[in-house]
Amino acid sequence: MSDPNGPPTAVEYESVAEPELFSLLGKAHTMAILHEVLIEADGPVRFGELQAALDVSPNTLSRRLGELDDLGLLDRTQYDEIPPRVEYEPTAPLADLEPTFRELDRWMRQYGDGGTDWTA
Repeated sequence: MSDPNGPPTAVEYESVAEPELFSLLGKAHTMAILHEVLIEADGPVRFGELQAALDVSPNTLSRRLGELDDLGLLDRTQYDEIPPRVEYEPTAPLADLEPTFRELDRWMRQYGDGGTDWTA
């Protein structure tokens, strides 16, 4: 919360309910979307870029992006252009999770497809 006597904060975020967050993270493509926006993208990413990178249907991608925006993990910017342009970028709360996503990325390189044999 902002101190009325101090400088205002740029943006204040509402807290996220744990059940809502974990429910959304468990839905198809959510983690891949967050990884793409947070780790792979170099700046704002467009809807079409996400769709091409993730090979997910437009309806599913649109639904997940809307849920992530509603939860406050993504900022959605729509430009009044033809053709329409919409860009997504991480909010501060999602950016705080970057070290976690980088560690998951490292872990997947080690133990994911083509990594260490788990049966050894």
